[in-house]
Amino acid sequence: MKTQPWQLETGAYPFSIRFSPHYSHLDTERHVNNVAVQSFHTEARTRFHMAVLGDRAWYSDDVLLRPRRTVTHFLRETHYPHEVTAAVRLVAVEDDSYRLVQALFQSGECVGVQECLMGAWAESGWAASGWVALPDAARRALAAEQVDGQPLLPWPELPEETETFEPGPRQVALTARYADLGPDRRLSELAQARYLEQARAGSVTMLRQPNLGLLVARIDIRYQRWDTGMGEVALSSELAGIGNSSFVLRGRAAVDGRPVAMAESVMVLIDRDTHRPTPVPEALRAEMAVLQPPTA
Repeated sequence: MKTQPWQLETGAYPFSIRFSPHYSHLDTERHVNNVAVQSFHTEARTRFHMAVLGDRAWYSDDVLLRPRRTVTHFLRETHYPHEVTAAVRLVAVEDDSYRLVQALFQSGECVGVQECLMGAWAESGWAASGWVALPDAARRALAAEQVDGQPLLPWPELPEETETFEPGPRQVALTARYADLGPDRRLSELAQARYLEQARAGSVTMLRQPNLGLLVARIDIRYQRWDTGMGEVALSSELAGIGNSSFVLRGRAAVDGRPVAMAESVMVLIDRDTHRPTPVPEALRAEMAVLQPPTA
C-alpha cells in the first residue's frame, strides 16, 4: 500500500488538531520515535471521535471502537520541538467498520500518513468477546462525516490470524506493566505498538552495522483482540522479505498465550554519512538467515 498524492495535502482533511512533540518522544536517533508518531495519529483519531460522537467518546464501558488494522507510513523524520498538525478524514463506513485516513504535517511538509480500519469490539464474558456491528447511533453519526471522491487502495495481504501463538525464530522477553493498560482497563493500542516495536528491536539489534542506520518506512499492524489486560507477554519476530536496500520484519505479540497483534515493518538501511538508502551488504544478508522461518 503506497500513499496517494491527495493524502499529502492539508486541504484533503476536514478535521485537524495542532500540538508540539515532547522531549520524551525522542529516540536514540534524535528524532520522534515511531511509536510516538503512532500516538499522534491515535490522539487525532480520538479527538475526531470526540467531535463526532461526543466528549465522552474517548472511553466506553460497553462497546469499544478500536482499530482492527493500521498501516502507518513514515515519510519523513518528525522533529522536536516543532509543531505538528494531525489531520483526519473519514473515507468509508460499513455496517461493522469504518475507514479513516490520517496525516501529520510539520514545517509545511507531510511527514506521515496512516490508514486505519476501525471496528466495534463487544465483551460480555470471555467466550463472547469479539467484533460486532457498529452501534446504530455511532454508525449514523460517522456516516454523516464521510467524505467521498478519492480512490482507496486495497489493504496489503497479511498471514491468516491464528488462535494460538506461533513464535518465530527470534523470541524476545518482555514484562507487562501497569502502564500498558488504557482507561478501559484493557491493553492499550500504544502498549501493543510498543510490544511489536520491542519484538522488532530484538531482531534489529543483532543486525546493526558500523556506519549503517535503519529507518522504519512503514508499519502494518493487525489488532486481533481487545479483551486482554495484564498477563504473561510473549514476543517473536522473523524475516518476511528482503529487497535491495530494505527488508521486512514480521512481529507477533501474545498475552497469556493468546495472540493480540501482529505487524509487518518495512525497514530501510541507510548510510549514516549521506543519510541515503544503501544496498544491504551480502554479509548482512547472510546474518539475516537466522531470522528466516523454517520451510515446510
